[in-house]
Amino acid sequence: MGQSKFTCPARQPDGKKKCGAEWSYPEVRRFALLTVEEKDHFEKELARIVAPKFKACPGCKTYVERQALDNLCFNCTICKESGKPTMQFCWQCLRPWKGRAPRSDRCDNDDCSDKVLELLQECGTITLSQVAGVGPVPSIRACPTCGLKVEHDKTGCKNIVCPRCKVEFCFVCLKLTRKCRETSSYYKACSSGIAPRQTAIPTWN
Repeated sequence: MGQSKFTCPARQPDGKKKCGAEWSYPEVRRFALLTVEEKDHFEKELARIVAPKFKACPGCKTYVERQALDNLCFNCTICKESGKPTMQFCWQCLRPWKGRAPRSDRCDNDDCSDKVLELLQECGTITLSQVAGVGPVPSIRACPTCGLKVEHDKTGCKNIVCPRCKVEFCFVCLKLTRKCRETSSYYKACSSGIAPRQTAIPTWN
């Protein structure tokens, strides 16, 4: 979904080329004969893509966009423009910000944590039986390009393609496949070894 476009399939008057005009998803939803399952799939994927950048301000309840994806401390300009005290809140726990800023991991409120990051730290391990010389690796990784959490099915080579951004990377060393293959191959251990558990989730720009 992250790289998909909806385009008009109609042929131009000469019949040789497709129209190709880009359609917005609301247009597709209105005019295309999508099943209930297809609509549900598209809308879940769209929500997953925009979720890291849009949330409702706990002060004014307006949906706001975060530009600095590496800073959880957010200042709501809508609150400021309406004459209210500027609402500075934590993008992760949605409570008034506590502690130093900028910060990318958490604020100082109790129980402010990134559940995905906790999962990356605490998940079990798997063995890629068809990849020579590789020991147990974490069973869940965050895609190094877009941050989506992904799992390996434990079959075949050590590389996977992220279902969201469509980038292929090595599940063992977390390098893009083309970089990993400069010093290794699909079924051999990585020259840089097994990447440790991730302590930060990559942001997709």
